[in-house]
Amino acid sequence: MDKKHFQAEYDKIEVPSEDVIKAIQNGMMKANQDGIAPIQNKRRKSTFILSVVATLFISSSFISPTLSHVMADVPVLGNLYGHFNDLVGRSLSAQQLITELNEIARSKGIDVTITSAYYDGAVIGVTFHVEGNVKSEENGQLMATYEIFDGKEGISDSKEVVYMEPSGNGYSGSIQLNYPKAKLPADTTFPLEFKNIGDNEGNWKFNVPIKQLDFDTIATNVETSNKNADIQINFDSVIAAKASTSINYTATFPKEKDQLRLEVYDDKGNVIPLLSDGIDLDSNKTEEHITVVGRTIIPESLKGKTDYLEIHPKVALFEEDQFIKLNQQTPLSISSNRQNLSVNVEKMNLQEDTFSIDFQVNNGNIGNWDLNFFKDYANNDITLVKETEKKIYEKPIEHSITVLDEKTLRFRSTFDISTIKNFNMEDYIIRVNLYTLSANIPLELEPVKIILNEN
Repeated sequence: MDKKHFQAEYDKIEVPSEDVIKAIQNGMMKANQDGIAPIQNKRRKSTFILSVVATLFISSSFISPTLSHVMADVPVLGNLYGHFNDLVGRSLSAQQLITELNEIARSKGIDVTITSAYYDGAVIGVTFHVEGNVKSEENGQLMATYEIFDGKEGISDSKEVVYMEPSGNGYSGSIQLNYPKAKLPADTTFPLEFKNIGDNEGNWKFNVPIKQLDFDTIATNVETSNKNADIQINFDSVIAAKASTSINYTATFPKEKDQLRLEVYDDKGNVIPLLSDGIDLDSNKTEEHITVVGRTIIPESLKGKTDYLEIHPKVALFEEDQFIKLNQQTPLSISSNRQNLSVNVEKMNLQEDTFSIDFQVNNGNIGNWDLNFFKDYANNDITLVKETEKKIYEKPIEHSITVLDEKTLRFRSTFDISTIKNFNMEDYIIRVNLYTLSANIPLELEPVKIILNEN
């Protein structure tokens, strides 16, 4: 799978309204200015725009939880994980490696029962059943909010929402998560607390016992780097478990928080689907760098199925906003100093009621994207703003986009300043956001090969 995968995922997105698009941009920009990495989801998409869109719609309804869909309608344990679309649980169930449980917590006339659990490599799974006086939603599902590991902020997805479906006399659901630490203990407990079930607030608290299934650790110590971007990635080990495979790595970036994504292939060149990518387990900051201990999980046992893994690392580089004064001499160029991304401003023109800017994106290099992607970029990420509000990401000044030359990615943005009283060029600037480009056109590092089966 090459860069065309990013285009394919982008093309699948149903483009929302302009206000929603701008809300996405605002969230991304606010994260940039605060030095926050892009929002992470435990089932990450290779395309960064897609993950931001998904997070936006979730966050519009809930303050902090993310969304876990379940597909449960069969009360027999052997079939549950298949209906949950949990590949790891389904495989372990077929191997009869699921631990059946019957732990009950009662609150507000509602019983929650933990019915099974597994702990395979770095993946944990739990199924549960709810009975009592609960009210489902119009679609028949029942929603619950819960915390894992006491809702600790340093743990990804520590607060979530799960949807259950009718099953027997109640509702069944499933939770799958990644063990949040680098070391994997043999025996531990999984702190789990349901805070709300439907409209009911309460406390349904568990310490779910989990026993690690046997796994092999394959030391790898394979490295790739990019000196210009000041990035180094060392692949430390592979956890070969019963129904999952985990890739452990240590990545060093400049103090800005870059984002690493992996594409993984088998020895025949087939892409290997990922369960979770870019899981941060630990980090250490110095004045110049941040070192992240991370993990990527594959929902399949691969040892014996492929002799090696070929890993293609891609990094979305953190980019600060750059600004152009309206009276600057043109032509001029705004560019990244760590990868080949740019906006070349050809001219700017002030009229009585409009201010226009002609520019070219990425020197006309369209790559594997299409014109619509760059047109959206031109519309949403090159904006006229008050200099005193350059870090405020609200609805931009009204403007229109004209494609001057689609083959060379040349555009004109015309801003309507007719409603701005006493418009003064010294009070306004053009804000150029390269981060959207870097997030969707990631830097590709040299691929590495990790041997799983020695001949």
